[in-house]
Amino acid sequence: MSDLIETITYKGEQIEVFYDTDVESPDNWGDDERFLVYNHRNFYVKRIGFDPTDIFEQTSESKKFFYDGYFVFPVFAYIHSGVSLSLGRTTYPFSCGWDTSMKGFMLIKQQKGTYHRESARKMAEGLIETWNMYLSGDVYGYNSEHGGCWGFYGEDGKKCMIEEAKHEIDCAIERKQKKYFERKKVEIKNHVPLEKRTVFEFA
Repeated sequence: MSDLIETITYKGEQIEVFYDTDVESPDNWGDDERFLVYNHRNFYVKRIGFDPTDIFEQTSESKKFFYDGYFVFPVFAYIHSGVSLSLGRTTYPFSCGWDTSMKGFMLIKQQKGTYHRESARKMAEGLIETWNMYLSGDVYGYNSEHGGCWGFYGEDGKKCMIEEAKHEIDCAIERKQKKYFERKKVEIKNHVPLEKRTVFEFA
């Protein structure tokens, strides 16, 4: 079930904006090139062949930041009435020892475009941001008379979503206008009396 946030009126049409409470976890996207693994009793994300404990032991012993062809970045989780993730612990609440743990990693596959650790880190930060939006419920969807779509992340995603909904309404109005003018031509050609001709309704 999704929760209604607001109703937007656009050109006489209604756009209903919802929190997307049925959104799919980023872990279910099937992306084997960038993903999270975490092993905490209150928050766990598993991936076959990528055990956080094994990753920690191997990278600690070798003092390297690679594991099985992946860049690895330690992930900190603040777990208190919810879960929030970070790649570092310099900011609050991750700087606080209470309720913060480091029991997982973000893995970014080494390939063209991600040979450098810094570029891989940017990808990891982007995925962390997506995970945090998912975990905090910052995901949206909409319904209108002309369509609906779900899974828009964050405020930027919400803005794009509303523009998409408005575009659908614009297209529907254009189609309606086209049909109106086509019918109008037929009525004029057949000398239909003015009082009996089709009247265009904008809403």
